[in-house]
Amino acid sequence: MSSIQQYLDLFASQRTLLDEGCGLDPLNARRDEAARMLDATGLPGRRTERYKYTDVEAALAPDYGLNLRRLAPGADPYARYRCNVPDLHTRLRYVVGDVVTPERTDGNDGGEGVQVLTFAEAERTMPGWLDRYYHRAAARTPDGLTALNTLLAQDGLVVRIAAGTQAATPVQIVNMADGTAPLMSNRRVVVVAERGAAGAVLFCDHARSGQPMLTTQVVEAYVEEGASLDLYSVEETHTANTRFSHLYVEQQAASRTALGTITLTNGLTCNRTDVRLLGQGATTSAYGAAIADGHQHVDNNLLVDHAAPGCTSDLLFKYVLDGAAVGAYAGKVLVREGAQQSLSEQTNANLCASDEARAFAQPMLEIYADDVKCNHGSTVGKLDESALFYMRQRGIEEHEARLLLQHAFVNDVLRRVGIGSLRERLSYLVEMRFRGRLTKCNGCSLCK
Repeated sequence: MSSIQQYLDLFASQRTLLDEGCGLDPLNARRDEAARMLDATGLPGRRTERYKYTDVEAALAPDYGLNLRRLAPGADPYARYRCNVPDLHTRLRYVVGDVVTPERTDGNDGGEGVQVLTFAEAERTMPGWLDRYYHRAAARTPDGLTALNTLLAQDGLVVRIAAGTQAATPVQIVNMADGTAPLMSNRRVVVVAERGAAGAVLFCDHARSGQPMLTTQVVEAYVEEGASLDLYSVEETHTANTRFSHLYVEQQAASRTALGTITLTNGLTCNRTDVRLLGQGATTSAYGAAIADGHQHVDNNLLVDHAAPGCTSDLLFKYVLDGAAVGAYAGKVLVREGAQQSLSEQTNANLCASDEARAFAQPMLEIYADDVKCNHGSTVGKLDESALFYMRQRGIEEHEARLLLQHAFVNDVLRRVGIGSLRERLSYLVEMRFRGRLTKCNGCSLCK
């Protein structure tokens, strides 16, 4: 049996439970379309350009359980995990598996113009609103993994930043992979920054146990005219964790996004990002860093679509790979006909600290306009031996010198993080990662 067939069979046998457990028309109405697509095309294979470095079929082959009955976690996650960044005050929401736990507030805007609601809460308080956004951006580019998520998702989170709001408090969504048996979770998030609004959303992914866990996540972000949105994703999971994350961003005129992706510990991670610059003067900055060793696998694939004139994109991704780790980066900047005066810069750099580590780099440009400035480049190499020699000549031990050079290499990415306390915490975690001793956050029992 193919990997996708087990999920199609599950859908056919449990359709009633999925629909009744969800109870949301915007989600239920799109399941049949997703099933038809998966039945016709299956999961993306290695011949699919955007998955050429990740074996999706093998990743989804194991028999994972699903929490179709929406059983709540047995313990209060606010008391059990309490994972935080020192000096960072956030609007916090926990998702255990794919079950959103109740917020400690009532979900209203707290006087800041920001709503953080489950899909069910959004449908109840804003009838018809969810249907305007759910699976709209994601449907524009058919994708098998997104279709699988659409087939099985039963709830999700809405982050709505009202027009003109300048939100000082970031929204933090902590995703917990937790269970006593292999489990599949299908998470969904819709983020809307309305006209002239500004805000930030931080996703933190953790794994509590060493059980094999599979996650599919689809985030759709809509950034309206003149709005500004920062999205951060930090992964500290487990070597048994498999995570497929898909981010779809649609930007209108004079809007701005900053998209930061940091992978510190993981098993297999595949991040796909699609950004559509639909209005004149829209800008996006996408940056990321990955530290991997052992047999860890990190794959970042980006598409930035310049569909309007005068738009700007800036991409920077850096990997440090040790052991037999695999790092893959593919970034495509598409400049459409008529998107004159587009500006784009794309850089990918990979540091291989062992002979067994493998880095795959594929920066691309596809341009159909003649008045543009677009550059791209990629490097793969080892530590600068002359710099290492220089530091050792000044009394720095070789291990410490290597650590400092690796940290400096990654710091080019970290300095782009716009929240100071988060930037400082990430710098500390990167150092601890290189030293092989990531330590736990205040009061959190996740890291040993």
